[in-house]
Amino acid sequence: MRTIRQMMTHMAWANDSLLAGLRDHPEAGKEIGRLFRHILVAELVWLTRLEGKSSARWSLWEDSELASLESFAQDNEQRYKRYIDGLTDEDLDRIVEYKNQSGAKFRTSIRDILTHVALHGQYHRGQINSAIRRQSGSPVSLDFIVYSRMIAAPHSDEKGAGS
Repeated sequence: MRTIRQMMTHMAWANDSLLAGLRDHPEAGKEIGRLFRHILVAELVWLTRLEGKSSARWSLWEDSELASLESFAQDNEQRYKRYIDGLTDEDLDRIVEYKNQSGAKFRTSIRDILTHVALHGQYHRGQINSAIRRQSGSPVSLDFIVYSRMIAAPHSDEKGAGS
């Protein structure tokens, strides 16, 4: 449970850190809003599936203004925290049956779903950082090790510390 918990708190931290970095980058374009919305909707889709509900109503790829995504990210963070707080180590191996956005049926463990959610977002946050760099901006340091160091020593300055 500890590793899953850590991955999910890193996910929330990375979303918040990237949103904060994007506030300093007001010319962030359509591509960035679309990618960030995709991260958040994918998180919601997977949580909906974990809760045993249909995720069919969610569209994974739509344009979005960044300003509208802050509350979305906060809602996801709170919902995942509640969900994970209710899990035990044994629950992680429980199999969830669900349909993907195309209607195909799958069976996956909670552990694998939560691992996927954390890694999926990291991939797309990297794409967002690449887009920021292309627009002559400074990417936001979102590496897990930066997060880990910050948690271990919350008063140190990790900006730009990289790996």
